[in-house]
Amino acid sequence: MGGRVLQIAEVALKVDDLPTMVAFYQDVLGFEIHLARPHYVFLKIGELDSSLGNVGHPPILGLFDRQIALDVHLSTLDHLAFEVASEHYEEELARFSAKGMVIRERSWPDSLDWRARAFFFRDPEVNVIELIAADENR
Repeated sequence: MGGRVLQIAEVALKVDDLPTMVAFYQDVLGFEIHLARPHYVFLKIGELDSSLGNVGHPPILGLFDRQIALDVHLSTLDHLAFEVASEHYEEELARFSAKGMVIRERSWPDSLDWRARAFFFRDPEVNVIELIAADENR
């Protein structure tokens, strides 16, 4: 990516027992709850000293209850998210779109507190990858 990917921003997993998994990651690994809803929890797993971190999006582990149908506008599950610099977002979106790889684009704060925009594509084994950038203009 020519240095455009800055660092991991999020890992999202479907889980069978949300309370047990949240307790495990809190008690065993020491992660703090960043955002909790009845069917998903975002655990803060570090700090981002970047524009994405500055708009309220720390690196997170998202745990989603496997039994609940998830609104696809909220997230895709079992995905990895990487931060890209805001100034390179449009260029990267155009590059991936030209290859026919972009499967979805979205922006926040429609459902969450941070101001960001992202696009999603699939790797060769169809895992979902997200490239996310801070969006100070929202």
